[in-house]
Amino acid sequence: MMLIDQSTPSAVRDAWVAAIAARDPQSLRPLLADDYEVWAHGVEPLVGADAAVAAMVAAVERNRIEQSFEPIESVIAGDWAFERGIERLAVTPVDGGPTRMMSQRALLILRRGDDGKWRFARGMTNGLPAEKA
Repeated sequence: MMLIDQSTPSAVRDAWVAAIAARDPQSLRPLLADDYEVWAHGVEPLVGADAAVAAMVAAVERNRIEQSFEPIESVIAGDWAFERGIERLAVTPVDGGPTRMMSQRALLILRRGDDGKWRFARGMTNGLPAEKA
Protein backbone atom coordinates (compact mmCIF):
# COMPACT_ATOMS: atom_id res chain seq x y z
CA MET A 1 0.00 0.00 0.00
CA MET A 2 1.39 3.40 -0.94
CA LEU A 3 1.76 6.41 1.36
CA ILE A 4 -1.18 8.71 0.65
CA ASP A 5 -1.22 12.47 1.10
CA GLN A 6 -4.77 13.65 1.83
CA SER A 7 -3.91 17.15 3.02
CA THR A 8 -5.30 18.92 -0.06
CA PRO A 9 -7.86 18.04 -2.73
CA SER A 10 -5.17 18.05 -5.44
CA ALA A 11 -3.04 15.65 -3.37
CA VAL A 12 -5.98 13.23 -3.17
CA ARG A 13 -6.45 13.44 -6.94
CA ASP A 14 -2.72 12.85 -7.51
CA ALA A 15 -2.80 9.87 -5.11
CA TRP A 16 -5.68 8.36 -7.14
CA VAL A 17 -3.74 8.70 -10.42
CA ALA A 18 -0.63 7.19 -8.77
CA ALA A 19 -2.58 4.23 -7.38
CA ILE A 20 -4.02 3.42 -10.81
CA ALA A 21 -0.59 3.78 -12.46
CA ALA A 22 0.84 1.40 -9.83
CA ARG A 23 -2.04 -1.03 -10.48
CA ASP A 24 -2.86 -0.81 -6.75
CA PRO A 25 -6.61 -0.14 -6.53
CA GLN A 26 -6.69 -1.11 -2.83
CA SER A 27 -4.86 2.19 -2.21
CA LEU A 28 -7.99 4.00 -3.39
CA ARG A 29 -10.04 3.00 -0.34
CA PRO A 30 -8.60 5.67 2.03
CA LEU A 31 -9.28 8.30 -0.65
CA LEU A 32 -13.03 7.65 -0.65
CA ALA A 33 -15.79 8.67 1.75
CA ASP A 34 -17.84 5.70 2.92
CA ASP A 35 -20.87 7.13 1.11
CA TYR A 36 -18.94 7.79 -2.10
CA GLU A 37 -21.02 7.78 -5.26
CA VAL A 38 -19.96 8.29 -8.85
CA TRP A 39 -22.05 8.61 -11.96
CA ALA A 40 -19.84 7.53 -14.84
CA HIS A 41 -20.90 8.14 -18.41
CA GLY A 42 -23.13 5.43 -19.78
CA VAL A 43 -23.11 3.00 -16.84
CA GLU A 44 -25.02 2.42 -13.61
CA PRO A 45 -23.86 4.52 -10.63
CA LEU A 46 -21.24 3.11 -8.30
CA VAL A 47 -22.48 3.53 -4.75
CA GLY A 48 -20.17 3.13 -1.77
CA ALA A 49 -16.40 3.11 -1.44
CA ASP A 50 -16.16 -0.69 -1.46
CA ALA A 51 -18.10 -0.93 -4.73
CA ALA A 52 -15.81 1.65 -6.34
CA VAL A 53 -12.67 -0.19 -5.23
CA ALA A 54 -14.08 -3.51 -6.46
CA ALA A 55 -14.81 -1.95 -9.87
CA MET A 56 -11.25 -0.63 -10.10
CA VAL A 57 -9.80 -4.01 -9.04
CA ALA A 58 -11.69 -5.60 -11.95
CA ALA A 59 -10.56 -2.83 -14.33
CA VAL A 60 -6.84 -3.15 -13.52
CA GLU A 61 -6.98 -6.95 -13.68
CA ARG A 62 -8.10 -6.64 -17.31
CA ASN A 63 -6.26 -3.46 -18.35
CA ARG A 64 -3.22 -1.29 -17.97
CA ILE A 65 -4.57 2.21 -17.37
CA GLU A 66 -2.73 5.48 -17.82
CA GLN A 67 -4.77 8.34 -16.42
CA SER A 68 -4.33 12.09 -16.18
CA PHE A 69 -6.52 14.92 -14.97
CA GLU A 70 -6.33 18.47 -16.26
CA PRO A 71 -8.03 20.74 -13.70
CA ILE A 72 -10.02 23.61 -15.16
CA GLU A 73 -11.56 24.97 -11.96
CA SER A 74 -11.06 24.21 -8.27
CA VAL A 75 -13.16 25.69 -5.47
CA ILE A 76 -12.82 25.04 -1.73
CA ALA A 77 -15.78 26.08 0.41
CA GLY A 78 -15.29 25.07 4.02
CA ASP A 79 -15.18 21.27 4.24
CA TRP A 80 -16.20 20.81 0.61
CA ALA A 81 -14.09 21.06 -2.53
CA PHE A 82 -15.24 21.00 -6.13
CA GLU A 83 -13.00 20.33 -9.11
CA ARG A 84 -13.94 20.16 -12.72
CA GLY A 85 -11.60 19.22 -15.50
CA ILE A 86 -10.72 16.83 -18.27
CA GLU A 87 -9.76 13.25 -17.51
CA ARG A 88 -7.74 11.39 -20.13
CA LEU A 89 -7.32 7.64 -20.16
CA ALA A 90 -5.24 5.22 -22.20
CA VAL A 91 -6.64 1.74 -21.58
CA THR A 92 -4.66 -1.24 -22.87
CA PRO A 93 -6.00 -4.76 -22.34
CA VAL A 94 -3.48 -7.00 -20.59
CA ASP A 95 -4.20 -9.68 -23.22
CA GLY A 96 -2.53 -7.49 -25.83
CA GLY A 97 -5.53 -5.86 -27.49
CA PRO A 98 -5.39 -2.32 -28.91
CA THR A 99 -5.17 0.71 -26.64
CA ARG A 100 -8.33 2.80 -26.36
CA MET A 101 -7.89 6.53 -25.82
CA MET A 102 -10.69 8.28 -23.96
CA SER A 103 -11.28 11.82 -22.78
CA GLN A 104 -14.13 12.91 -20.58
CA ARG A 105 -15.33 15.84 -18.56
CA ALA A 106 -15.17 15.15 -14.84
CA LEU A 107 -16.72 16.82 -11.82
CA LEU A 108 -15.10 15.77 -8.53
CA ILE A 109 -16.59 16.64 -5.15
CA LEU A 110 -14.47 16.11 -2.07
CA ARG A 111 -15.36 16.38 1.60
CA ARG A 112 -12.95 16.98 4.48
CA GLY A 113 -13.56 14.51 7.30
CA ASP A 114 -13.36 15.07 11.05
CA ASP A 115 -9.78 13.78 10.84
CA GLY A 116 -8.88 16.70 8.53
CA LYS A 117 -8.35 14.45 5.48
CA TRP A 118 -9.97 15.10 2.14
CA ARG A 119 -11.84 12.24 0.46
CA PHE A 120 -13.78 11.90 -2.75
CA ALA A 121 -17.49 12.07 -1.88
CA ARG A 122 -19.15 12.33 -5.30
CA GLY A 123 -18.14 12.31 -8.94
CA MET A 124 -19.61 12.51 -12.39
CA THR A 125 -18.11 12.02 -15.84
CA ASN A 126 -19.38 12.76 -19.32
CA GLY A 127 -17.56 11.50 -22.40
CA LEU A 128 -16.16 13.97 -24.91
CA PRO A 129 -16.62 13.50 -28.64
CA ALA A 130 -13.91 11.37 -30.24
CA GLU A 131 -10.93 13.39 -31.42
CA LYS A 132 -10.50 13.65 -35.18
CA ALA A 133 -7.23 12.38 -36.66
